[in-house]
Amino acid sequence: KVCAAVRRKGDGAKTVAAVGAAGGEAREILWDAADNEAATRAAAECESAFGRLDILVNNAGAIEPIGAIPEIAPEAFALNLQVNVTGAFALIRAAWPRLRKSRGRIVNVLSGASRTALFGWPAYCASKAALLMLTQSVDLEGKPEGIRCFGFAPGLVDSDMQQTIRDSGVNEISQLPRSALAPPEVAAGVIAWLASGAADDWAGRYSDIRDPDLRKRAGLAAE
Repeated sequence: KVCAAVRRKGDGAKTVAAVGAAGGEAREILWDAADNEAATRAAAECESAFGRLDILVNNAGAIEPIGAIPEIAPEAFALNLQVNVTGAFALIRAAWPRLRKSRGRIVNVLSGASRTALFGWPAYCASKAALLMLTQSVDLEGKPEGIRCFGFAPGLVDSDMQQTIRDSGVNEISQLPRSALAPPEVAAGVIAWLASGAADDWAGRYSDIRDPDLRKRAGLAAE
C-alpha cells in the first residue's frame, strides 16, 4: 500500500498504475517540499488512506541552481535547501507520531555529493551534506522510540534530474552518457531492503550503492 506524493495532480499516475498492476494498492497525494504546511496534510492523508504509516522515503530533490558561486542568487540557494533538507525535515516531523506507533523506517535519499564537493553544485552539495547529518540525528532520536532512519546514496540513476545535469555541462558528472546511468528500479530495490527491518545495522549511516557489502546484503550483483 503506497502513497505517491507529487507536486502536480496526475504526476503519480504511472506509479499508482504500476503498484496496482503488481497486486498492490496506491493512491496519489499532493505534497510540495517547498511548502512546510503541506507536510502535515500529506502525513494525515496517507494515514487516513490506509490506517497507518510504516515507511517514509524522502526522495524529493532539486539540483538547481547550477553554476559558480558568484552566479547564484542567495534566494535560489535557500530554495534548494528548503526542498532538499527542510522539506524532508517537515515531513519526518509530521510523520513522527505515526511512525512511532508502527515502529517505522525512514529512508532519506542522499548522494555522493553528501560527502564530495562538485563544481557548480554548491547548493546541492550543501543540502545533501545537511540531509546526511539530519539522517544521523533522526536515527539518534528515533531509535529509542522504535524509529530507524537510513541515508542511501543510489549512485547515478536515469532520472529527469540527470537530464538537467547533462544539459548543464558544468562538471564531470554532466559529461557522462545516459548509458552510464542505472535504471531507477535498482535503487528502489535497495530502498525497499533498507526499510524492510532486515538492515537496521545500516541505520544512521551513509549507505552507498557501490559498497560491496551493501550490494551483497541487498541481493545486487557485484560491480
